[in-house]
Amino acid sequence: MKTIYLLACLLIAVLFSGTTHAQTNYGFTYDASGNRLTRAVILLKSATIPGDILQAKKAEKILEDQIGLQKTRIYPNPTKGLLRIDFPALSNAESSIRVYDPSGRLIVQETAISTGNDVDLSAHPPGFYIMVIHIGQEKKEWKIIKE
Repeated sequence: MKTIYLLACLLIAVLFSGTTHAQTNYGFTYDASGNRLTRAVILLKSATIPGDILQAKKAEKILEDQIGLQKTRIYPNPTKGLLRIDFPALSNAESSIRVYDPSGRLIVQETAISTGNDVDLSAHPPGFYIMVIHIGQEKKEWKIIKE
């Protein structure tokens, strides 16, 4: 009899363990003396994510940054192989793009950069790379991930 009772309790515990009870939240208003005037139940919104937000997350993420006074856009990162670097208003200063592998070896070097540049990493294995852009005396580094 004791075994049947223990099995029944175990079965009930297993069946009702998946049921969750939401905590009820209340909001209160007080007067200037600190006396509570009203109490209201606060209804929580659903935790669903709208479809347009999911699509935006899947969309290509553009990294916008600045090297000195020069605006820069780098996308997509992570990349499948082709990385795009845009300079909306490139100055006439000497400039270069260099990409280094994790061991520090130079794998890509471009010295004649324009307002729109493509860096092709498709011949290199997946992993992370360091991209360094020099514009005049300014320099900036980014971590690039190749999938």
